[in-house]
Amino acid sequence: MQITKSVYLVSGAPYDLLGNVWAIRGEKGVALVDSGEPPAAETIEESLRFWGMGGLPVTHLFLTHGHADHAGCALYFRKKGAKTVVQEGDAHWLREGGFAADRTPYGEGWTYPPCEPDIVFREKTVFAFEDFRLTAYPLPGHSDGSAFYEMEDIRERSDGRKGRTVLFTGDTFSFDRETGEDHVVLCWRGSPDYDPVKLKESFDFAAQRFSPDVILSGHGMPLLRNGNAVIRAAARKFLNTYR
Repeated sequence: MQITKSVYLVSGAPYDLLGNVWAIRGEKGVALVDSGEPPAAETIEESLRFWGMGGLPVTHLFLTHGHADHAGCALYFRKKGAKTVVQEGDAHWLREGGFAADRTPYGEGWTYPPCEPDIVFREKTVFAFEDFRLTAYPLPGHSDGSAFYEMEDIRERSDGRKGRTVLFTGDTFSFDRETGEDHVVLCWRGSPDYDPVKLKESFDFAAQRFSPDVILSGHGMPLLRNGNAVIRAAARKFLNTYR
């Protein structure tokens, strides 16, 4: 599914798989934002071929966090040459291959092949992928190493105007319905390092900082308008459940 002139959905719910995977098409290679659950590798490869990217190497993997439905194919793509990027708080999940069922009060295990990250960032960091710039923001809460990535689609520049701003939000929240007050879905709370205090701070920051044209989350549907309004709706919904 093509979302902007440069960004595609290449795995996730439409493919009957857990965890959205977003591909950024460069001139010489492809960058992925998240890598889906462990069985997703074949689907990702098939989708890249379908969209004419089969001959391009995956050079970068930007992880929004280290859970199995987002980092499950990290080792697969790293072995093929992709530089794997993760926020410091979740680097250990990547190295350990997720967590077993006895690590959470919910009894859910999320394991995958362990992968050594190539780049671990600790604060706001700008990453270059060809002519694209992805700004990473540590926004913990869902997990200690959750992060957002903000990017301008440079292929959409025209008449001196910037391209649409794309915000990859991972699992902090998602957009899952057409209308109604429940169109925002908050993150899963079962991670061993889920922290509602940090999550509140992250929502406060996001509501003030971001006004994206497009929001691409770790689950649910792409959001193509009203970005800041939806972030604020997610923040309000979280505050209504925050204790």
